[in-house]
Amino acid sequence: MSLVYPFNDLRAIEENAPTIMTEGKGAYVTDTNGKTYLDAVSGLWCASLGFDNEALIRAGEQQLRKLPYYHSFLGRGVDVTEELAQQLTALAPDPLSHVFFGCSGSEAVDTAVKFVWYYNNAKGRPRKKRIIAREGAYHGSGIMSATLTAMAYCHDGFDLPHAMVLRTRCPSFFDEAAPGESEIEFSKRLARELDALITREGADTIGAFIGEPVIGSGGIYPPPEGYWAEIKAVLAKHDILLIADEIITGFGRTGRRFASDLYDLEPDMMTVAKQLSGAYFPISGTLVSAEIHDTIADYSRELGVLGHGFTYGGHPVGAAIALEALRQYDELDTETRVAALSEQLAAGLAGLRRQSNRVADVRQVGLMVGMQLLAGDGEGPSPAAQVARHCEENGVLFRVINNTIAISPPLISGPEEIDAILNALSAALVELETGAIAEMV
Repeated sequence: MSLVYPFNDLRAIEENAPTIMTEGKGAYVTDTNGKTYLDAVSGLWCASLGFDNEALIRAGEQQLRKLPYYHSFLGRGVDVTEELAQQLTALAPDPLSHVFFGCSGSEAVDTAVKFVWYYNNAKGRPRKKRIIAREGAYHGSGIMSATLTAMAYCHDGFDLPHAMVLRTRCPSFFDEAAPGESEIEFSKRLARELDALITREGADTIGAFIGEPVIGSGGIYPPPEGYWAEIKAVLAKHDILLIADEIITGFGRTGRRFASDLYDLEPDMMTVAKQLSGAYFPISGTLVSAEIHDTIADYSRELGVLGHGFTYGGHPVGAAIALEALRQYDELDTETRVAALSEQLAAGLAGLRRQSNRVADVRQVGLMVGMQLLAGDGEGPSPAAQVARHCEENGVLFRVINNTIAISPPLISGPEEIDAILNALSAALVELETGAIAEMV
């Protein structure tokens, strides 16, 4: 086996060969054995427009024939990349006005951190460099993006620069709220904890706070009521930038173009990737406010250059596909579509909670859902892993995060796909209740 498979026990992959996909159609993928699966997690939260979108394919093909590659270095650029920058910043929440392109979400986050450092050096604040991230966060697997990520498996063995990161509590109301505490009270407590952390560590050493508007790969945690308003007030008090990581939530996943609009974040910086191209090309963006842009632009004049960039950042083929993806999101009327599908999904999940006493919690924003199961006895696969395996055997793919089943179907899904998701989970939960499911895992 020549390929190094990411986020795997590499020896286990050698012992048990991975499932290899060969083709896709709509929300479905097919493996080398000819078995077809409904991908209920859009690949890695990203295949929002399905796996055989002809318009996206044509957009890429046309750009390949016109200009297959050029860069944005050294005073040169590409027309289609500039057009994407203009459209993306026009759609972005205030006060974002400029975008820097990369190839992955990890690059976008690492770029955001470098911009925080560059910005504060420009303002004569060389100590104001550390970044606050949250427990439960996932921000990527680069150097700083992995350090910001809260998962130990992204840290183990890598000697990451942990001194640059401060950690604050995950806003999981289900797991972290005190008995009798309301969501508003919980949010205020987390804001007080953040304020105390900043005061103790020194605001003059902290450049930014990064957060997913809705935590994704850490377990799907929507913010409790009042959370972002409270956090923003603390950050403003201490002159700390807010970076909204919209790599998962951007482009309709939560029912709004950006979750920053849903929660009135008004971030100083924002990272996007994944659904930007519907996963048809690796492309990402780091968006910044006019004030940040103007500050780093003046500093680049002083230094002679902004010495940061990627060979394939703003690739013309990716830009052309992303422009078509943005057009399709408008054509789909994603806000209305996601509202209808998420209502159907929510009703079905409520039924599953009534059906099974193994469902501990369901957390949902739009088409971004976490169904948490009660923990097992610690022997063998977790209940969530058992349910997901049963569903996979029956042709529906989910993702397991601890004991939570992640659900994030493509935005082009219809009512029939939502029914298939619910039916697969229902059947698996029945098997879990009877104990029969453990025999097949």
